[in-house]
Amino acid sequence: MRHLVLVSLLLSMCSLAIADGKISAFEVLSRMMTARSIAYTATVETIRLKPQTISATASLYFKGGRKRLVYGGGFGASLIILDDGKSVYRLHPQWRLAVRMPIFPQRLNFELLRRNYEIKLLEPEEVAGRNCYVVLAEPKHPNNPKRKIWVDKVHFVVLRDELLDADGTPIRIFVVRSINFNAGVDDNLFSVPQGWQVANAPYRPNLSLEEAERIAGFKVRLPKFVPEGYQLAGVGVTYCSHGTPIVHLQYSDGFNTISVFERPAQCRGFGRFRFRWGWRRQRPCDWIPQDDFVHSQVVSNLRVIVIGHPSQAVMQRIAESVQ
Repeated sequence: MRHLVLVSLLLSMCSLAIADGKISAFEVLSRMMTARSIAYTATVETIRLKPQTISATASLYFKGGRKRLVYGGGFGASLIILDDGKSVYRLHPQWRLAVRMPIFPQRLNFELLRRNYEIKLLEPEEVAGRNCYVVLAEPKHPNNPKRKIWVDKVHFVVLRDELLDADGTPIRIFVVRSINFNAGVDDNLFSVPQGWQVANAPYRPNLSLEEAERIAGFKVRLPKFVPEGYQLAGVGVTYCSHGTPIVHLQYSDGFNTISVFERPAQCRGFGRFRFRWGWRRQRPCDWIPQDDFVHSQVVSNLRVIVIGHPSQAVMQRIAESVQ
């Protein structure tokens, strides 16, 4: 009984602190990560500013931790994404097909956050007509990106999220243009339509290094260098379009991630292949184009691809440390 009284007292004190505006940046982030028992509809925009500015607008439906995104234009034209918290489905209405992709758990690691960032609560601002807490995460280690997040004061939903380079220049922006809380959101929006085929994407997450090596059939080599503060957060295996296995190593510093992909340097697509209409020479795939956020090179007998927001020089150093 005494324990219950103490718990109730602590909860009351927390509520009073929030009501009085005496809330820490970490409390805002914690409430943000657990804001699931709500429903809303919103119009959102994602803007990528490097290497060139492109954007996409989507309708977002949220209920009890489940999400549906329907893109209407930009780089996400005709894209429909369902997220039930366990798997992500990409819907292809023209084929009545849903492709299921398991996901890495997206939970904030507060120990890593405290170790790698100075978390500050700035002056409140308004986004989409709503009052917001503004949280700034400044890296303790040089050259790592910053994050600035606007969180709704009532429902603790992210209404704006900016990824900034070390100089404070925005790299990527997510912003809610309009939002309607407690909207009547139909549960059917978060289910694959009846009669559709469900196919599993060729990706296996949450593996140990030993499991990944057994599936891929080659020795995984961890980078000897990653930027200070990052640690291995997840391992998975996927495949290129020719069936060549690719090991995915995901590193995190608590807020941001760097992905390192490894596959045999010689793709299985190289050579002559016999199709129904005859023999055809097929070139090996480079798998992914190189831009400001992607670095790809062959190291020994592996093709190493680094994706993230460090500089090209840092990503090259990561790749070259895979020895």
